[in-house]
Amino acid sequence: MKIKHKNKFGILGMSYDTTTSKGYPGARYAPEQIRKSLQWIKNRIEDGMLFDVEADRLIDMSKFEIKDYGDTDKISRYDNKKALDEIKSNIDKIYEEGYSPILLGGDHSTGWPGIKALHDNTKGKIGIIHVDSHLDLVKESPIQGLYSGSSQMRRASELERISAENFVQIGMRSYNSPEHYHFIKDSKITLIPANQVLETSIEEVAKKALEVASRGTDHIYMSVDIDVLDSAFAPGSGANEPGGLTSYQLFKFVKLVAPYIDAIDIVEVNPLMDYNNMTSIVASKLLFDYIISNYYANEDSK
Repeated sequence: MKIKHKNKFGILGMSYDTTTSKGYPGARYAPEQIRKSLQWIKNRIEDGMLFDVEADRLIDMSKFEIKDYGDTDKISRYDNKKALDEIKSNIDKIYEEGYSPILLGGDHSTGWPGIKALHDNTKGKIGIIHVDSHLDLVKESPIQGLYSGSSQMRRASELERISAENFVQIGMRSYNSPEHYHFIKDSKITLIPANQVLETSIEEVAKKALEVASRGTDHIYMSVDIDVLDSAFAPGSGANEPGGLTSYQLFKFVKLVAPYIDAIDIVEVNPLMDYNNMTSIVASKLLFDYIISNYYANEDSK
C-alpha cells in the first residue's frame, strides 16, 4: 500500500440534485455553502502559515496547491445520464491538468462520474471506499432509472477494472431490501455497518478499509455521503438515518486513509435542511483535513 504523495488538488462543485426522489432536494446548493464555510479556516492563514491545533503543528501552505474549478452549473437538468456525462467531462479536465480531484456534491448520483473519471483517466485496478448510511446498490428503479443517488455504487461495480471484492462500505444502517443482502454476499462486498464502527476503534476500521480497497489494486476512490453521520452532527442532509457516526469519528477516518486515496467526493450536504450551517462546516473541515493529511504524509516521508 503506497502513499500517493499528492500536492495538487482540484476542487469541483457538482451542483446537481435532480435524481433526488426519496429524500429532500437542495444538495445542489452545497458547493457554494461549503466554500463559504471553508473561509472559517482560510481566514486564519497568516503569511502563508496555519496552526493545526489538533496536531500541534504549523502548516506551510506553499507546499501544496489548491485550484478551484468552479461549479458544474451549466449542465442538463432534464436527462440524468447526459448531466452526469457532462460532470465527468469537467472532472476529466482536472486529471488532464495534473490535479487530484476533490468533488463536492450534489446528490450522490454525482459519485458515478467521479468514479468513472478515475477509471477512464488511469490504468490498473481500482478499489472503492464508500462511507454512507445507505448502500446505493439499486440495480434499476422505475422512478430513478439506471443513474441516480441510489445506484451509483452498483454502476461502479459494473466497470471493467473494479471488482466488488475491492469494495468496502462503511456506516450503513437501518433496514433494506433482501436483493441487496444477496448482491453483497454473492459479489463479496465488504460491509462494515454503523454498529460495528461504533463498537470498535476507528483505527481498525480504517485499516480494514484500506486492506480491502488496496488488495491488488492501483488506485482508490473514496465517496463520503454526509448522512453517514448521525443527524445530531449533520442535520442538513437529504436522507437522514438515526444511529450514525460522530463527526470526530469521520474526521479521524478521513485523516487516516487520505494519503492513500486518488480522488474523493463529499456529497449530500443539503443547506436547505441544515441548522446554523452545521453540516456545511463539517464538510468544509473534512475537505481541509483530507488535504492536510496528504501534506503531513508528504512532509513526514522526506
